[in-house]
Order: sequence, then C-alpha cells, then structure tokens
Amino acid sequence: MQSGNEEWSCNLLDISLKGMLVEPPENLDIDTSKPCALALFLGEEASIHARVTITHVLDNGYWGLQWQHIDVDSLKHLRRLLELNLNDPSLLNRELADLG
Repeated sequence: MQSGNEEWSCNLLDISLKGMLVEPPENLDIDTSKPCALALFLGEEASIHARVTITHVLDNGYWGLQWQHIDVDSLKHLRRLLELNLNDPSLLNRELADLG
C-alpha cells in the first residue's frame, strides 16, 4: 500500500467485491482519511491495482478498506480470485447483484 511518500506491506485477511480487510504494520503513522494506492500480487502474471479508502479501523488495529477505483483487468482478477475461493459460485453472483 502507498499513501503520499509512505509505502508499506499489509497482511491480507479477507477480500470481497466491496473491499478488503488487512492487518497493517504496527506503529504506522499515516493519515487514514486519505485514499491509498494498493497493489496485490497474485502471481507472476496477475495483480490487482486499485485506489482504496480506509473506511474503518477495528479495535484490534485491522483496517477495513473500500475500493474507490479498480481498473477492468484488476476487477477480472478479483472476480476470478473470488470464484476460485468460494465453495458456492452462486454466492459471487448474489454479491454482484447486490452491487448493482
């Protein structure tokens, strides 16, 4: 993730079509009200690049992130990632319908 001149790695805890839940490094001092750039590398050929906002900070320090801008190729990778990790593909279709 990147905000201004700061760049850091986070642990990805959960991901959805609406955003992500991450564990940021301890003692990171950034303005959580500003959007961040995000790069999630899925392998040599696939990655997700997006702009996100930190919508909430949980008591345990985890951040809830919401997608603000995600390009078409990244969205395709996100959808495929979710398809591969869901036991029931109809859940993805239901989530897609909720976004509309």
